[in-house]
Amino acid sequence: MLLLRKEKTSWFVVFCDYMWTGFLNVKVLDASVPASRCVKRCEVDRRLGTILKEQEMASLPVPSVQAMVAATGGADVPPRYLRPAEAVAGDSEAHIPIIDYQRLLLELELDRHGEESARLHGACQDWGFFQLVNHSVPDDVVESMKANIQQFFQLPAETKKRFAQEEGQLEGYGQLFVVSDDQKLDWADMLFLYAQPPERRKTRFWPDQPATFRSTLDRYSGALKDVSDSLLATMAKNLGLKRETIAEKCTRGMQSFRMNYYPPCAQAEKVIGLSPHSDANLLTLVLQVNHVQGLQIKRNGSWLPVKPVPGAFIVNIGDMLEVFTNGRYRSIEHRAVVDPKEERLSVAAFHFPDMDAMIGPLEELTAHEDDAYKTLDLESFMKIFFATKLEGKSFLDRMKLN
Repeated sequence: MLLLRKEKTSWFVVFCDYMWTGFLNVKVLDASVPASRCVKRCEVDRRLGTILKEQEMASLPVPSVQAMVAATGGADVPPRYLRPAEAVAGDSEAHIPIIDYQRLLLELELDRHGEESARLHGACQDWGFFQLVNHSVPDDVVESMKANIQQFFQLPAETKKRFAQEEGQLEGYGQLFVVSDDQKLDWADMLFLYAQPPERRKTRFWPDQPATFRSTLDRYSGALKDVSDSLLATMAKNLGLKRETIAEKCTRGMQSFRMNYYPPCAQAEKVIGLSPHSDANLLTLVLQVNHVQGLQIKRNGSWLPVKPVPGAFIVNIGDMLEVFTNGRYRSIEHRAVVDPKEERLSVAAFHFPDMDAMIGPLEELTAHEDDAYKTLDLESFMKIFFATKLEGKSFLDRMKLN
């Protein structure tokens, strides 16, 4: 795998054998190769599929939790789902910042660093999470998205299997991040789909039931891409950069969706809906589909539940944005817990840079400071991320130089 590392004003081409314990066996090959040539060579190699040895990104197949609960009533929980009781503790509420999108847009249009921009900057630095209100996504699109997700998971098991993940595929109905036969499993089912750019879509995994699912997701996808782009433009300005600095890396940015179904569990205090992790991408926008809560963030060593504001998106910083900003903005560890009596549903939209982007600290932010993170191409970044189980911020820790 080819990595780029900058030290002061020189670029080093580094060859690195990836192992499960991290990035090892690093050797400087050439300190004189210009960065532009490194990136071009990296792009060519990626297109040929030679940067990274083939790794199985897809999850190992596991039973549907929803089907298991329907068949057994959910009274008995298989051992692979049981976690230590202290791992699912969490009481006090997290009052994460609330950002008004319309005020943010106005300040962006006026090229003014106002109160809302400052509030967003503080949220990205101190929390890594915020709730976005007045987001401009039409109510009918949001409500239709909610209804379609609920109706999909209500379909018979055999119908949902038509959209099941295939061997070696991330997309489809099933599960992610199951990389061994003995790891603990999440109490959840999910539908994972790519939506942007449009040519990346594999529509055989896009449900045709309910009948409006595909058209609704198409509209929802475009609307959220616009919101994400505006947020990234404001963040760039808040960092003292040109508004297009980050956005120009995302003109054909990848966008994926994870639609989550968390069945109720009689032993809810002993299972986890989604294991603790930070997101790999730039920005994640989460929509609460029904009234049941379950998102928790880790702050000062404690797990704090997040209470969604009606009509808001919950937005969080991803690992790539932490890397781009050289640690100024932080991705935060979070997880999902389940309810003992009611199902919970949500949908997360993940926004990424272009496929030919290099993931590393932005040069504009590191002219007078050392890089805190390695630089590597997006495809390698994603292959490594999906080939490991969710485990806190362990993946990002391996990206750090010190």
